[in-house]
Amino acid sequence: LKRLAAADVPIALGTDAGNPLTLHGPAIHAELAAMEAAGLTPAQVLVAATSTAAKALGREELGTLTPGKAADLLVLSADPTASTTAYRHLRWVARGGELRSLADLQALATTPPAAPPN
Repeated sequence: LKRLAAADVPIALGTDAGNPLTLHGPAIHAELAAMEAAGLTPAQVLVAATSTAAKALGREELGTLTPGKAADLLVLSADPTASTTAYRHLRWVARGGELRSLADLQALATTPPAAPPN
């Protein structure tokens, strides 16, 4: 992976989530750590997870904090350019113009879905 990055091959972060024992959510942390362990810098992993991943999906309106682009983002209490473990220090999520704390997100995750209207 490090040699590919040195050769300017685009590297996008992704997981095989959905396969047995590869759970949505936790799998991304394993992938972040694996990319760093393979020799990418945390900054290179950040780019792989954002702008390069958006390009790979054909969604270049995402992936960077640029005027005119959608700007969903994570607010961490640790520096993601220092270590990929920073992503485990989530404090806020800005999505669709709403800022939500980790407590808000946990409450949403445990709230049963509303019953459909009759």
